[in-house]
Amino acid sequence: MKNRMKKIMAGAALALALTGSVMAHHSESGFDGTRSVTVKGTIVLFEQVNPHSFIFVDEKGKNGEMHRWAIAGPGIVQLTRRGLGKNELKSGDVIQACGYVTKDGVPSERTVSTGTRHLSGQLLSGELLVMPDGKEWKWSDYGKHKCLAPDYRDFHSQ
Repeated sequence: MKNRMKKIMAGAALALALTGSVMAHHSESGFDGTRSVTVKGTIVLFEQVNPHSFIFVDEKGKNGEMHRWAIAGPGIVQLTRRGLGKNELKSGDVIQACGYVTKDGVPSERTVSTGTRHLSGQLLSGELLVMPDGKEWKWSDYGKHKCLAPDYRDFHSQ
């Protein structure tokens, strides 16, 4: 009886731990939703992976210095449903993104290694993309909607 109770308790603890990690994954609590940040730059890499895709963008600052961003977005299934294939965004394309940076004290870098390339950029939870052709895409649905039209409403709207 003691062994069975230990197994039940261990299973319950594991279930709670997994539930917490899933909820944390979809939480935007690490991002500063009080203000949006707009980035305009050249795509270095479009990484379509699950659970989130990333667009690495180089933005030229006012002083001429380059700043690399890692713009988080939807996973492969969501991109496919929206009709955005791997070749829609290519290295060299210029895009604009609006989203949210991480709060102070929260890790703010995303790093990937692809073959011989090692890329790192400041993390931005992207909410809106302006594509190379000027078309706007609602990129993700986890933001505070400061990047979208003032009358935009969904279940995240307050």
